[in-house]
Amino acid sequence: MKNWIKKGLAIAGFIGCFSLVLTGCGSTINIKNNSENIVFNGGIVSVLEDDLIFSNSYVNEDISSIESYNSLANSSYLATVNKEDFSNDKYLSAQNVQNIKNEVTGFNNMYNFVYKDYVYYASPNKHQTSSNQYVFTYVSFFKCTFDGGNQKELMTTSSYDSAVAQVRALKFGNNAYLVVYDGKALNFINLSNDQKTLISSKVTSVAFPQENENWNGKIYYTEDKDNAYGQAGNAVYQYDFSNYKKTDLKNNVNQTISFVGRSEDYIFFTMKNELSTASAKTYILNSNDLDELSINNAGKVFYSDSVNDIYGVGDDGNGNYEGYIFSSSLTGSAQILYVSLADQSSPSIFLTNDSYSNILFTYQDLVYYSSSTGIYYKSVLNNQNVAVVENMTIISDKVGYDFYESGNLKTIYFYAEREYAEDDETEEDERDTNYYLYATNADGSGEVSLIGQTDNPVEDGPNVALIASLSVVGGLLVIGGIVATVIIVRKKRGY
Repeated sequence: MKNWIKKGLAIAGFIGCFSLVLTGCGSTINIKNNSENIVFNGGIVSVLEDDLIFSNSYVNEDISSIESYNSLANSSYLATVNKEDFSNDKYLSAQNVQNIKNEVTGFNNMYNFVYKDYVYYASPNKHQTSSNQYVFTYVSFFKCTFDGGNQKELMTTSSYDSAVAQVRALKFGNNAYLVVYDGKALNFINLSNDQKTLISSKVTSVAFPQENENWNGKIYYTEDKDNAYGQAGNAVYQYDFSNYKKTDLKNNVNQTISFVGRSEDYIFFTMKNELSTASAKTYILNSNDLDELSINNAGKVFYSDSVNDIYGVGDDGNGNYEGYIFSSSLTGSAQILYVSLADQSSPSIFLTNDSYSNILFTYQDLVYYSSSTGIYYKSVLNNQNVAVVENMTIISDKVGYDFYESGNLKTIYFYAEREYAEDDETEEDERDTNYYLYATNADGSGEVSLIGQTDNPVEDGPNVALIASLSVVGGLLVIGGIVATVIIVRKKRGY
């Protein structure tokens, strides 16, 4: 992102010191967090009362070099803005967007949350291999204070399979954790002391609770078994955060279990006998019943085929659900089914494969989902379907949200390609095609508001050639050997 000069240079002293008189940039970031809990708002934003922490833009391309990374970081940096500075305009950026950290934070594996006085965030790995190569598909996790200070790298993965990887910010008892499954290794960071613990390096599936859910302090995972004796099947484990111990859940010989979802303490898994030609079925069990039972005997059939994307829906506020939605391809194409807890034997089609791209989250009886051009919600109680965002090119698997003080859902945040007004005269080949953060009312009312700071040409100010001839070193402006004090303030509107 560029800092735009708004006024000319002025002579400041006998040595020819110059001041750039501008408006707004460099103001102190003064954010406070009064919560003792993890602040999680979907993983792409964190909301602290009226302050928003987010990635300014989303990188919708592969990072090919460190030069490419540094260039993209000029737009996709970790940012903050106060809600009072929202433009409430689809074409105008919010005012006073401030750069917290100049790192790429808006990308395929982005994740951020707040705990106490720190913001935690993910960024593409910038460590070099022994052969001086960059592997940007690996993910690094950091923390820093709200003004970008005291940055610390917590961990960097040694692999990352985006198709199966899962990350969670979880709190149990008095401790908070960042739990990271990269597709192979399962680690967690204790946020009290930043200590990293490796649970296993050969994990094949996991069952984590969602952020902000009630849970029993236990996670579940599977490992490939050492089949030295020719036995098929795999091993299943429970890891308990109350005592940091793992328990073997006594999977039967020749039985393969894969975890496919979790809703609070109910876990879902497929189970298949490797000596049988029968297809795998999906089972559900209350994980609190596993203390004395083998996992093979504790569950009951949930669905006659393998499922994915399982969400509890119809929450009464006490963790009790009306039922579950899930994805199934039993009929040959992916579709979302709904099963009521009152009648689990009769799941019904909720969304067909041509009407959605991703299930985003559930709220009460509503299922929020996306297509490539919009965000919608649908009720499991009356099938009412409402468009929240339409006719925008969006990142369909990323969404954030916040709530009123009453607890009711308030705002939806999402990334979309920048749009231009019909009467805008910018040439097509000069238009900004980056994906920026937007916000709108969660119920579909009101206007879409552009939040991210766009990269726009200078509207006024001194000659561009003069600007290009200036260099800034350590906060000082150097012009032909003359040192000048620099006060840099960006222009207030991004359009």
